Amino acid sequence: MLLILIVFSSQLSSSGVFGIDISKKVFIITILIFATLTATFAFTYNMQLSNFLDLERADTLKNVDRVQNTIETEQKYLDNMVQDWACWDDTYLFIEDKNQKYMDVNLQNQTLYGLKVNVMIFVNNSGSVVYTKSVDLNTGEENHVPEELFEMVESGLFSAKTEDDEVSGCILLDENPMLVSCHPILKTSYEGPVKGTLIFGRYLDSALLDEFNETSCSSISMHRIDGYMPLDFQEKLQNFSEYPDRTIVEPLSEKRISGYFVLKDTSLQPAVIMRADFPRDLYLNGERTLNYMYFLLVFIGLVTGVGVKIVLDNLFISRLAEIDNFVTKVRSEKDLSKRLPLKGDDELYRLSKEINGMLNEIDLAEKELKAQAREKKVLLDSLNELVIFVDPQLKIIWANKAALKHMNVDLEKAKGIHLKSIQGISDTSFEYLQIEKIFETGHKDSGEFISDDGNSWFVQANPVTDENGRIIGVLETCRDITGKKAVEKLLQEKQVAEIANRTKSEFLANMSHELRTPLNSIIGFSDLLYEQIFGALNEKQLRYAANISKSGRHLLNLINGILDLSKVEAGKMELDYKEFELIKNLATIKNLLSPIADRKNINVEIDVDKDITTIRADEARFIQIMYNLVDNAIKFSSENNPVKIEARRKGKLVEITVKDRGIGIKPEDQHKLFKPFSQVDSFSSKKFQGTGLGLSLVKQIVHLHGGYVWFRSKPGEGSTFAFAIPINGNKKDSCGTELNKNK
Repeated sequence: MLLILIVFSSQLSSSGVFGIDISKKVFIITILIFATLTATFAFTYNMQLSNFLDLERADTLKNVDRVQNTIETEQKYLDNMVQDWACWDDTYLFIEDKNQKYMDVNLQNQTLYGLKVNVMIFVNNSGSVVYTKSVDLNTGEENHVPEELFEMVESGLFSAKTEDDEVSGCILLDENPMLVSCHPILKTSYEGPVKGTLIFGRYLDSALLDEFNETSCSSISMHRIDGYMPLDFQEKLQNFSEYPDRTIVEPLSEKRISGYFVLKDTSLQPAVIMRADFPRDLYLNGERTLNYMYFLLVFIGLVTGVGVKIVLDNLFISRLAEIDNFVTKVRSEKDLSKRLPLKGDDELYRLSKEINGMLNEIDLAEKELKAQAREKKVLLDSLNELVIFVDPQLKIIWANKAALKHMNVDLEKAKGIHLKSIQGISDTSFEYLQIEKIFETGHKDSGEFISDDGNSWFVQANPVTDENGRIIGVLETCRDITGKKAVEKLLQEKQVAEIANRTKSEFLANMSHELRTPLNSIIGFSDLLYEQIFGALNEKQLRYAANISKSGRHLLNLINGILDLSKVEAGKMELDYKEFELIKNLATIKNLLSPIADRKNINVEIDVDKDITTIRADEARFIQIMYNLVDNAIKFSSENNPVKIEARRKGKLVEITVKDRGIGIKPEDQHKLFKPFSQVDSFSSKKFQGTGLGLSLVKQIVHLHGGYVWFRSKPGEGSTFAFAIPINGNKKDSCGTELNKNK
């Protein structure tokens, strides 16, 4: 359309129509411009609509990924639960003796209901089912185990032969598909031999789909590949047979779009086809916006075209009068900034253009001269450096604002003064650079010197020549580099300190690894002696063997703490972020430390905000933080006093506090906290065992999560230790600031 407009304009110009009827010329050009803009926008409209389709597809893929991640999270939760139960000494013994106490304590309906597990099956290493349990998670009542699941177990599909045999995935049962996870039954230390296989199962039913819908904010449909499927699922089945990992995105209706994907069974074959539906808000809003813009621009184009024609008709008639008045006004007022408006393509247009061009050249020449002088002064005055320009007689011609301030004189008084007669930096630099020789040689010179007040200066002198190459002056600059020199010295000292610290951390890490190997042997052999595997020992020998094992484990914990601390200091500790349930981990810490708390009759209380269910962090390091804090609270608490764990939301952070009513910490000892190998006083060091590394590791790990730690304590009243980390942490670039709030 633009090419047609150009050709048509050329023809009109060659035929002389532009000079004959200006009104018709304006009308034709207006119509052609409107038609061109309309066609261009129509093309842009279709292109933008296509872009919205691409954006909708990309957004749907992200939403489907969120749904898949929700399902994978459920499978990983099942895997973690079956691993925890399978690697447990009590389970290991239960496979051997099938004791009733284990079933009464651990295998109740409430246990499966709390774990969100429908089916639990214990299988020995010969493939025989030892015990089964099935619960309806909707009612909490006991249910039957599907016969086809027994057949799969008897076929050896889930049997674990070695310590590394693990099976997980989706299986198809007559009632419902099921997510299963199987793990070899080992000791708590994750050692064999394998005693059998523990199987956990969760029905992939409507209740679980409702949980997925709520978590992923979507609407999920599911069909088995061996059963009836709607037509749209059948059409996708062939594609998934060739590309099982593919996600298919297609509009389901005018207002809904769907993403299809498959869940694989334990043999990595498609078992279930799932569809996640989402509203087409992005595409529909984009289409609606484009429609509004299209009609708005059409309307604006029509109004603009009519208005332009009327305005041009009126302006062309009075052009001659305007040109005459303009020239007269410019000559009388001597205002070179005024310009004639350019219209048409005739003699009047060319005349106006030439007049404007002449005025432009005159105005630019005048402004350029003023701008050069102004720019030179502004630029040089804005410099912090001292800038002085001298003539061949070494007299000052010009100096910038910084130089004049340094010389304590204004420019008018400085002009004509000999450079050497001014005391201070100028006099010193004059002697240092020997400016007379620069006029003789024509070479620039530079260097550094120290002034009488002890500051360091960098000076430079550059010869300035005219068009014939003759030196007409020297431009001298002086810059105070005292701060730069100090920074360079600090950087050198910092590099030396960092090298020393890194060498220390690497040494600790290497020595810790070298010590752990013989310590493990000492602990292992002392445990064998204590268990009297190689023969009976008397009471004294048993006590000595127990002391060796206990001391070895204490030393191993110290070395592990040193290794973790050296990893942090060397920047080698990496965090494994994942989402986990906060209350569950706090309960785990309580259970782990309950034997220690029970000996002092201490009750560990947990109080968590209802709106905090899960957090995203390194779960293992989170447990390490909580273990250290709660262990310290129990250790330093008085008997019969509670220890309280609280979790509160602080914006995007979760703040966890551990409070005790123990001996407290003296103000003069509080500065020792969070320092490696440091305990509050010698009495505590003897009465309470510890390495002094726990709080230091807590601080470092919290900082790696991008959080902060703080505490408050009063002697005789107890202490409160707290830390805060992001609820949804996934980066390591934020650095928390420790806040020692001694309240």
